[in-house]
Amino acid sequence: MKPNTRILNYTTLIQDGVLTLDDVPQDIKKEVTNWVRYLAGIKDESMVKDDAAQVKKVDDNDSHSTH
Repeated sequence: MKPNTRILNYTTLIQDGVLTLDDVPQDIKKEVTNWVRYLAGIKDESMVKDDAAQVKKVDDNDSHSTH
């Protein structure tokens, strides 16, 4: 489903850090949340990406460097 201009405006304001999801009107909150998550690349149902796995990969790669 395509978002309307109002949903896109709120999505952009959230991405820019001007607003949070708490500031979005209730009638479009679900749609805005879906678009923010989609544009952020979140594919599962978790609200936050797990950065611990990425940090572990970086630490492992550092051990391969020559000292």
